[in-house]
Amino acid sequence: MIWKTVFVAIFAMGVLAEYQVTDEQRNQVKEMIKQACTKNGAADKVGEVEEKIKGFVECVKSLFDAEVVKKEIEDAKPNGSLDEVFKKYCAKSPQLKTCIHSLTSGVTPCLDSSVREHIGAADNATDQLIDFICYKDGDRIALFIAEGGPECFQEKANSIRECGMKFKESVGSVENAKSLSSQEQCKLFDELTSCVVNALEGCSTPTPANMAESLFRYVRNGTPCKKN
Repeated sequence: MIWKTVFVAIFAMGVLAEYQVTDEQRNQVKEMIKQACTKNGAADKVGEVEEKIKGFVECVKSLFDAEVVKKEIEDAKPNGSLDEVFKKYCAKSPQLKTCIHSLTSGVTPCLDSSVREHIGAADNATDQLIDFICYKDGDRIALFIAEGGPECFQEKANSIRECGMKFKESVGSVENAKSLSSQEQCKLFDELTSCVVNALEGCSTPTPANMAESLFRYVRNGTPCKKN
């Protein structure tokens, strides 16, 4: 359930930040927020939640300019200085964590009580994910890009999308997801991991698949699945 909330929030941030989306998509997300708030007795918090999401977008944009980062990466590739680029941006990870924590606390009033209980765990998980990416000042992400990681993901985009669809079909509805035992949830997570890693193993270098596997393992170790 917590992941559904995170995905909605991420999509909503783009919609409400006036990114390249249609008015219909923007209104759909606003309606989803309104319904969630109303369902959880916080109809008066809709405006506040929308502002928190917009605030999150502005917070992130103040730290990273996508076009600037892209140019810096392209300029650094021929010089072998990608590590310097990511060292600079990874130094901003504490501020990014603050942006994310502000978002999760801001949307909390409109979440189901069973989801609110996991907000702390969600914050911790995102912190760990950022720490994973910025390990040794971003060495991992620098290596990922230098070894053609983005190109590999683009090449295998359809296969990865199929993995996601299989995962969604296995989980079924939100109600079905709630009824799954922890062992069943862990099994589905492992199946998703294997599917994505197998797809990436078809690329010309092993780095993207190895890094994806390491990331999935890292995420898994931060969940109850670690005990299984």
